[in-house]
Amino acid sequence: MVLGALPHEWMRIDPAKVGDARIFRPWGWTVALIISEDLKQAMESEGLTGTRFVEV
Repeated sequence: MVLGALPHEWMRIDPAKVGDARIFRPWGWTVALIISEDLKQAMESEGLTGTRFVEV
């Protein structure tokens, strides 16, 4: 972790460890969810609101 950095600035996802998961919550996080690009696109195409997407 970089001191003073936001989690999404240092977080990296290892696809080999994620497997087929399309949505998951990192250990210790209570609010953030990690979702696949296809789920993000589906949410955007349906016009869902109340989300903020940050690339990790």
